[in-house]
Amino acid sequence: MTKFVVDLNSKVIAPEQKIWVVHPGRVRSHADTFLSENAIFLEFPGLTLRPSHLQDDNALRQSIRQSGAVKSNKGFVRSDGSPILLSDFAAAAGTDVSVHLRTVKHLTNRMMRGDLVVVPTRGAGGQVLFGEVSGDFFPQQVIRVPSMPYADVPVRRVKWLQNRLKSDLPSYLVRYFEKPPAIAEVARDKYTESFFDYAYDAYSTASTSWVSVNAPSYDGSDFLGAVAPAQLIALAVALFNAAEKHADVSQLSYDQIVTAFYDENALADAQLKFMSPGRYNLKDRDARLAKFINAFIALALAGALSACGASGNSVAAENSQSPNDPATGDLTAMIGLATKAPKAVLTRAENQAADSKKKLGLSVPAKVK
Repeated sequence: MTKFVVDLNSKVIAPEQKIWVVHPGRVRSHADTFLSENAIFLEFPGLTLRPSHLQDDNALRQSIRQSGAVKSNKGFVRSDGSPILLSDFAAAAGTDVSVHLRTVKHLTNRMMRGDLVVVPTRGAGGQVLFGEVSGDFFPQQVIRVPSMPYADVPVRRVKWLQNRLKSDLPSYLVRYFEKPPAIAEVARDKYTESFFDYAYDAYSTASTSWVSVNAPSYDGSDFLGAVAPAQLIALAVALFNAAEKHADVSQLSYDQIVTAFYDENALADAQLKFMSPGRYNLKDRDARLAKFINAFIALALAGALSACGASGNSVAAENSQSPNDPATGDLTAMIGLATKAPKAVLTRAENQAADSKKKLGLSVPAKVK
């Protein structure tokens, strides 16, 4: 008796998780430092941020004005030799610091652990960095930036996730990179949540789930090489629909299952990237189907599908990225029903997965333990 465990390795995105676009400096020159330091920052050298300042706009405005002088003089001493002191600067509101105050508060107060950070680099052909805020803000977290070696800058720590080409993103997302401020929150809606597609290989929200099935060895020279993975995905969709209906598939062939239960409308979005590296991007309508596809293909790649269906064996889904994922219980039951398909069907799926892995390097985020 064997119990197979498939780890979905999928991010569950909470409703309160925010999306932030962060420009890496006025001329976007700090992207490399962002990456090497696992941090984001503003071009405010010497910014004084005591804990009491974080709730005091007057103190923040005063510190921002001092930082501007430090940057202009490249240090804490003016050209006439006089020191640049915090007490020299006004704390009152003014147009000179109104935007800066907002961006500093974004960095220090409003960003929360787990929020998505999107960093566009310079040029239309540049990259876009995706990361997550990895901790709370602490005033003592500072670094020295090569271009501003004369004073510390406060930072927010980030766990970097993905680097994407800007040209891969749709224009309705790229437009958020066009103008300052240095840090801006992007309101979440059905369009802007597409930023998550580029940050995570698998994720779910309250209404949808997404998985990217990777084919890194696909070079575009043989379009027929994309057929077997597409058939495997179609079988997974069909078995998911059959499981939802508690339909008996134990006497049906592979083709009969797909013909009877495949529904192209089950996926809200399905993209096949016909270039190297290849990629199948799948988004569902119910926050479960893409997770099921992720798990099903992982089991097929591991050669475990037919074994899961053998007498006495069992399979369970878990999610190491989000251990409290409520979908794992339903998915465990649905995968169990899917593996009641005839052994010939499951073996064919395993063979397709093995062939696709050999030819295309096919992989999914989920892993079988």
